Amino acid sequence: MKKDSVFATRIYPIIFMVLVTVVFISGVSGIYLSTKERVLLNESIFQKMAVLYAAGIDYPEGQPQEIQAVYEARVKEVGDIDGEPAYFEVELPSGEPGYVVYTTGAGLWGKIVAAFGFEQDLNTITGVEFVEQNETPGLGARITEEWFKQQFRGKKGPFVLVEEGTADEANELDAITGATRTSDAVLKIANNVFEVAEAKVKGGN
Repeated sequence: MKKDSVFATRIYPIIFMVLVTVVFISGVSGIYLSTKERVLLNESIFQKMAVLYAAGIDYPEGQPQEIQAVYEARVKEVGDIDGEPAYFEVELPSGEPGYVVYTTGAGLWGKIVAAFGFEQDLNTITGVEFVEQNETPGLGARITEEWFKQQFRGKKGPFVLVEEGTADEANELDAITGATRTSDAVLKIANNVFEVAEAKVKGGN
């Protein structure tokens, strides 16, 4: 009885926990391996969509093959930084050459990563797409909303922030009501990106 009691109270629970852990780990690993290729493909398409959007180039949403075709026809990846393109040469909708660069800045809760598109002069913005952000939902996260991104198109910096809905000058950007810290962060990123683009495109890195 004593031997059975030791097994039941000490050894059996350990064996049970080990078996349960192995089963769950195997299940999770199987799901990861079976979806890894699709996840990588989706991530690649998302990055390509960001570049196309920043350049103002239309693409068919939800159609990966068509997006890939548009990207290959209009975008050239240039240089290398840690295995990623240093910048992108693009054919703008006007047929003129342009550029897209990635830049990073500090947001309220983490880094903000954005793709900025430029005309050939590297001064006129063709668009911006925020590819990574951890801002507050319903407040700072509104930087991903269409109205906020569209206000950058065709503008030149340096920019200043004004109250939401009041921007009417070429250098003004609407702030997001209730998200002062995020608005300030985006303003800083936007005003710094001209130097970033100049360094990457003309400096080769």
